Amino acid sequence: MPLPDQTTMLCRAIREKGQAEARDILARARSKAQKILEQARETTARDLERKLAQKRQEAYQEARRITDGAELKAKQRVMAARQEILEELFEEGRERLLALRQAPDYARIMRSLASRAVAILPTENCWLQVRREDMSIFSEKILTELSKTSGKNVKLLDEPADISGGCLAFNKDRRILVDFSFDVLLERNKSFLRELLSQEIMTSEDK
Repeated sequence: MPLPDQTTMLCRAIREKGQAEARDILARARSKAQKILEQARETTARDLERKLAQKRQEAYQEARRITDGAELKAKQRVMAARQEILEELFEEGRERLLALRQAPDYARIMRSLASRAVAILPTENCWLQVRREDMSIFSEKILTELSKTSGKNVKLLDEPADISGGCLAFNKDRRILVDFSFDVLLERNKSFLRELLSQEIMTSEDK
C-alpha cells in the first residue's frame, strides 16, 4: 500500500497526464476544425466564383438575346419600310402609265409598243390585241404601215384584251404571246425598282 505522500504524487501525476492528453486532444481538435473551416471557405469561394461566372454567362446570353431581337426587329422594320416604298413607287408608276392613255401622244406610244412586240415574235403572221378603247388606234392604214415596217403580216383581233393599257401580240395560232400590257411592263421593272431601292438604302446607311 502506497504511502500518503506517494499517493498524492501518483494522483498528481495521473492528473497531469490527463491534462496533457486533454490538451493534446483539444489541440488536434482545434487543428482539425481549422482545416475544416479553411476547406469550407475555399469551397464557398469556389462555389461563389462558379455562381458568379454562371450569372455573368446568363446575363451575357440575355443581353445577346435582347440585342439579336432588337436587330431582327430593326431589319424587319427596314424590310417592311422598303416594301412599302416599293409598293408606293409601283403604284405611282402604274398611275403614270394609266395617265398616258389621256396623253396626246398615246397613239404613238401604242404604235411603238406594238412594233416592238411584233418584232419579238418569230413568225411572219401576227395578231395584235388591245383594249376596246384602243382598237381605233390600229386602223387598216396603221396595220398596213406596221406590217410594212416590221416585214410581217399584222392583223388586229376583234376580241378586246382585258388589260389596263399597252398591247398583246400573238403568233398565228396564238400559242406564242408577247405581253406588253402596262401591268406586265411595270411588273418586269419591279425587280429593277427593288434593286435600285436596295442600293439607295445601303448608300444612306453608309453615310
